Amino acid sequence: MNHARRWNDDADHTVAGGLLTESGQVVLGLNTYHFLGGPCGEVAALSNHASTVPDDPIVAVAAAYGPTGDIIAPCGKCRQIILDLSPSILFVVREANGLTARTAEELLPFAYEWRDAERPQRIYMWEGYESAIRAGEKRQTIRIDDPFRPGQADLVFEKDGGEVVSIAATVTDVRSVTRSGLTDDDAKWDGFDTLTDLNAALDLHYPGLQESSTIDIVAFTVSEQ
Repeated sequence: MNHARRWNDDADHTVAGGLLTESGQVVLGLNTYHFLGGPCGEVAALSNHASTVPDDPIVAVAAAYGPTGDIIAPCGKCRQIILDLSPSILFVVREANGLTARTAEELLPFAYEWRDAERPQRIYMWEGYESAIRAGEKRQTIRIDDPFRPGQADLVFEKDGGEVVSIAATVTDVRSVTRSGLTDDDAKWDGFDTLTDLNAALDLHYPGLQESSTIDIVAFTVSEQ
């Protein structure tokens, strides 16, 4: 805040950014306004960090508005830049009860995350299917507007108690059919005794699903039991 107040000129330099590093150092920066777009205070601080203590990881970021010294929230560009560096870096923001810290991931839901391209696709499953999948009784899942592709995958179970369990798998095939085109074999591979049982489960998970609705049948093999 003091840095923002000291160097504010009510024109091109109005926002200061500060970075807290893992060792406790503070690295400062100042925005430079330009109608073509200039660096924000946080971005300027990132440049100073890169040229002074690049091996000291950043743990938190804050920005202050020069004319008042108030803490302000980061713009969308800064949120994305920090997220790209590390989703765990904290931003200092003001909420109803005062200053608090939020990750870039929390401030930018559904953000583009380049790391996802290097990770297996995640297929979220109902926790009740875990035992059938581990036993090899359920080898496919039916999805609506939830596209997947052949390749590596993690089957993820978010349990009611808060535990998250992941099973490594490989998606072997994805085919699209109408609901009316489901067969007894589909029911068997999906872990059900009959097609009637499978349709009952679809009505539970996808209320209002029509016979003419297009569904994806995602077949998989489990890499670990």
